[in-house]
Amino acid sequence: MFPKKIVSALFKKTSTLLVVVIITINATAQTKPIADIRFDSSYFQISNSVGDEWAPTWGKDGHLYSGNDDGSSFGGKNNNLAFGKLEGNDPYQLKGITINPMNEYGFAGEKGPDKASWKTMNSYSVNGVLYMFVTRCLYPEQSGDTKNRHIFRSSSIIKSLDNGATWTRSEKENYDSPMFPGKRFGAPYFVWHGKDGKGAVDNAAKYVYAVSNNGHFESGDNYIIGRVLKSKLPELSASDWTFYTGGDGMQDGSWSANMDNAKPILEYENNCSMTGMTYINGLKRYLMVVWHYTTYNLRTDPRTINDFYEAPHPWGPWTKFKTLDTEELGWYVPIIGQKFQTSVDANTVKCFLYPTGNYQNKALYKLNYIPVTLSTKALDHPNGSNYVGGKRK
Repeated sequence: MFPKKIVSALFKKTSTLLVVVIITINATAQTKPIADIRFDSSYFQISNSVGDEWAPTWGKDGHLYSGNDDGSSFGGKNNNLAFGKLEGNDPYQLKGITINPMNEYGFAGEKGPDKASWKTMNSYSVNGVLYMFVTRCLYPEQSGDTKNRHIFRSSSIIKSLDNGATWTRSEKENYDSPMFPGKRFGAPYFVWHGKDGKGAVDNAAKYVYAVSNNGHFESGDNYIIGRVLKSKLPELSASDWTFYTGGDGMQDGSWSANMDNAKPILEYENNCSMTGMTYINGLKRYLMVVWHYTTYNLRTDPRTINDFYEAPHPWGPWTKFKTLDTEELGWYVPIIGQKFQTSVDANTVKCFLYPTGNYQNKALYKLNYIPVTLSTKALDHPNGSNYVGGKRK
């Protein structure tokens, strides 16, 4: 194994001169792929949470911060969007607090002149600033989609300098002049690295990445990835973003300012629902949960299939290593958290998965979280191979 660049000098003395030979080796340190995931317990909940699409980011102050949709965060009015935080250093004793009900984005289900409502993707703490994607959502009844899907389009990034109390850009600016018009980057999730966005691998010290399917809540067809310089992220300008076009993602030539040139990092027709991507520091790999509804109709059947993918880089190559049927729990938009990742050994990391549960069941329509173990080796599964954090049978 070698670091990214090794320069060594070989010296050979001749009768007339000293010859110096410089050898440059470009190589990437090899890591083992993630091979298995085990759900270690039944699910836990933040009892006062209401809503879906939770994705708690690890803030500079150590707290977790999360937006959510169609709920009240941790108490308050049911709005299209809300924002709150989770306090505590014990993952089993977290306290949820609503910070901002995001009233300007309307009450839950409220639609605008475009017949769409507001939704949020995930948030990301970077250098002490909170960022969050917001997007317009057309429900299946209004979307006209031939596969009866939600359409997500016209996304933008908003930021908060005061831990979520206030935000810019405004709702009006996001509606009138979205950063990313159209569907192609309509359901973007920031790619998570460490606390407050700290990362060193894959140019993460320099760039922030985001992944999006082709503009759907459920049953999308592929994912692309974009990036922006950390120094430019606060400007909230789409012109600063570039998109992966193939090849070595460490090279600038593999990125284009034209989103139409983007190459999918993963294609899986009808199965690429909106999701996020998390770096697992202890294993030096990325994990993404690609999910879909069992019958591809969320209105009649809220059960889901969760496919677990891993990769050495945000741009891949992505490999599926586990498929789980969530049955009546209906876990959707699941994401591995940044905080509370614990290395057991070189092959094993314990962490937490945050999913929303079956939206037709009020008892599950909350911020759920499940302790899981990731490993580069096959794991024992005492709860059964299809155990997905439900009650033990």
